[in-house]
Amino acid sequence: MKKFVLIALLALLALPLALAGPVYADHCEDAQTVFGDDYTLSAGQTLNSNLVVLGGNALVEAGATVACSIVVLGGDVDIAGSVEEDVVVFGGNVDLQSTAVVKGRVATVGGSTAREEGAVVEGGESQGLGNFPFRTRAIDRFRFADPVLRLFGAMFNSVALGLLALLVVLFWPDQTARVSAAIANAPGASGGLGLLTLIAVPIILALVTIVTLLCLSPVTFIGFLIYLAALIFGWISLGMLVGARLSAALNLRNLSPAVSAAIGTALFTLVSGIIQIIPCVGWIAPVVLACIGLGAVTLTRFGTRPYLPNMPVQSAPPPPPAPTESGATMAS
Repeated sequence: MKKFVLIALLALLALPLALAGPVYADHCEDAQTVFGDDYTLSAGQTLNSNLVVLGGNALVEAGATVACSIVVLGGDVDIAGSVEEDVVVFGGNVDLQSTAVVKGRVATVGGSTAREEGAVVEGGESQGLGNFPFRTRAIDRFRFADPVLRLFGAMFNSVALGLLALLVVLFWPDQTARVSAAIANAPGASGGLGLLTLIAVPIILALVTIVTLLCLSPVTFIGFLIYLAALIFGWISLGMLVGARLSAALNLRNLSPAVSAAIGTALFTLVSGIIQIIPCVGWIAPVVLACIGLGAVTLTRFGTRPYLPNMPVQSAPPPPPAPTESGATMAS
């Protein structure tokens, strides 16, 4: 049981990396994306869309207005004008001049906020993942409207899950290996059981919560954590299998299982994220693969026991023929 709890805690550590995002207004459907360069909104100008800057800095001069949100990854933001929605920065700092007005929230991860006297932030400020606004409409807007940011999000998720895979395999190498072996030996059985588990567990947890009138809500919460941990553990086990086969194909014999699993999980997650960009059908392959991993985790009880598919029963060899009368007479 301790192993289950530890895996659930690791899953919680990875969850904010995949769900972090700002808030958009309903009318903000578009985004102006700047990749690898700085962006300046001059005085008197108005940007009627979201602003996304990847690998650069953003400057909003006094008298300029951004009608939606600002998202900067790997750069700083200097605001002297007005922002109607949120300002979100990953890996950078926010500098609010005395004339700055932000009607939404200012959130930074891996950076800080400097605020001069007179600057207005109506939605409040937050720093780090602990107080970050996790699942909001902004990330949904970006994921489904901007392929560039969706690709960046896939890269971000691949690095996060790759690092998590490194930790999981370092602490539970045998358990992860058993789940990977179950995936390799019985992908059909794993996928079928995983699909059933993927659908049934949320329904059961919801029914338990409703029937018990919230009296067992802690039990439901723990069940959800184990369910989430199983999904992530199965995904990492798939990545471990990919990493092992990739290492064998490239003849990388000195690569440790943990590093191999980290590389395989990162590449596996990146490819899956790219596939999800495909409209309408991009979700099918990741869901199928997640079901296979989840089913393998269920078959092996979180890797605590190996799964051996039923081997065909071989019939016993026929008995030797009885000696004939003539043979018996000659022997006498």
